[in-house]
Amino acid sequence: MTRKGKIVCIFLFIISILLKEEIYAFLFKANLKQEIHNTICETQNKILEEKYQELVKAYGYEDQFVYHLEESKILFRDIYDLNKKITIFKGAKDGIQEKNLVVNEQGLVGIVCKVHQNSSDVDLITKEDINLSVKINDNYGLLKYENQEFIVSGINNKGEVNVGDSVYTSDISIYPEKILIGQVAEVKFDHYEIEKVIKVKPAVDFKNLKFISIIKDLRGEE
Repeated sequence: MTRKGKIVCIFLFIISILLKEEIYAFLFKANLKQEIHNTICETQNKILEEKYQELVKAYGYEDQFVYHLEESKILFRDIYDLNKKITIFKGAKDGIQEKNLVVNEQGLVGIVCKVHQNSSDVDLITKEDINLSVKINDNYGLLKYENQEFIVSGINNKGEVNVGDSVYTSDISIYPEKILIGQVAEVKFDHYEIEKVIKVKPAVDFKNLKFISIIKDLRGEE
């Protein structure tokens, strides 16, 4: 080896010693960065799975359709008129539109009635002029809120409906189907014994609404 080559080798050896700690530090940082990335991914996956299970619980079943959901908090609620309306943080800029259903982890909360750029107004299903097509087992009826009670009418006296049966949104409306509304609490007949009058216990605790999700889909839309 020439004198020049020896000098180069010695120089590289000295440089490698000087840079040894920096190389180790770089490799350690790279490994640590990967571990942090993996931890973040695992945490995100866990959160998504938990949220998915909450929504499955909200619907009362694992739906065959993939609904587009937008989470939100409640912006405003009139304490003097708790049963009628809430205002939420999400609006037109978030893709919200009128008639979208609003749910929480318990079930159906309401229907979007007016959309602003950054917020939306939601009619609760406890509002007395709300009429919803519902399904109980194989029976279709109409849900109303009157005299502070949920009543389903339109089911004939031969329809099989029992206390404890679940009440869902039906597949004959513009709304997504099989969203849980509540359970049958009482079954009676009307004055002429032609139809059943069904009282429903709502799944949602309307006195303690906090976090909600908007289903950004209507039936028949592509």
